[in-house]
Amino acid sequence: MKFLLSLIAILITVSSCKSTTDIVEPSKIMQENLSGTYYITQLEGNDISLNKLEITFDATSNKVNGTAGCNTFFGSYATENNTVTFENIAASKKLCAKDIMAVEKYFLKSLSLVNAFSAEANNISFLANDRVLITATRTPHTTKKNDEINDNYITAVKYKVSTRSTFDFILILQNKIAISEDQSLQNMKNYSIDAAEWKELKSLIDAVDLESFLKLTPPSQNYQHDGAGHATLALQIGDIEYMTPTFDHGNPPKAIEALVNKVLSIKENTVKQ
Repeated sequence: MKFLLSLIAILITVSSCKSTTDIVEPSKIMQENLSGTYYITQLEGNDISLNKLEITFDATSNKVNGTAGCNTFFGSYATENNTVTFENIAASKKLCAKDIMAVEKYFLKSLSLVNAFSAEANNISFLANDRVLITATRTPHTTKKNDEINDNYITAVKYKVSTRSTFDFILILQNKIAISEDQSLQNMKNYSIDAAEWKELKSLIDAVDLESFLKLTPPSQNYQHDGAGHATLALQIGDIEYMTPTFDHGNPPKAIEALVNKVLSIKENTVKQ
């Protein structure tokens, strides 16, 4: 009888341990699955893979960051079994074309609604209750990232400087630079642009905070006097153009000094050729 009771006790203990393992293991698997980088493929069933959205989880610090299409974002996350919540999500303030900004806004809003996830092989879905909001994969996007993210709209730089008697206009796009001394811009000289030069210029454009770009304060105001050169710098992103307030030619605001100098350098090198 004692042997039988002992056997029953052992079976109960083993069963209890197995039950605990069954509970802990899925949680561990879920936690491991929610680490590393995922590439967003769909928002509520709509294919957005061309927008190059990414999200990276750091399981050691519970930090999350990624690319929302135009801006980078960061914050923290918490998981328990297959539940997940995103907290303190913040993003940079760069502006892009309207369609890209619309997807970005919807994606960030969706993150705030997510409360669960489901992982299977290389794919993961983020849900709000039973509704799938975001679908992602561990497989990287097959098209080039960053440099070609804006292929569906124009990126250009325009620099204009004028005095009472002179005028100079520079337009730089990915495949050309156009220069004119004609204020009506009827007579333009077109040149090809070196790919390396464009890459450097593009990186400076991407670093601009367009929200503050529109409100830059010039370090000097000599342009208010007769004969002084006054300048503006404009960035065209898709169908939107952002222009700085007027500043002195040769003394731009610090925030755009490197960008202005690069524009003038490209023009000078192009004309010399």
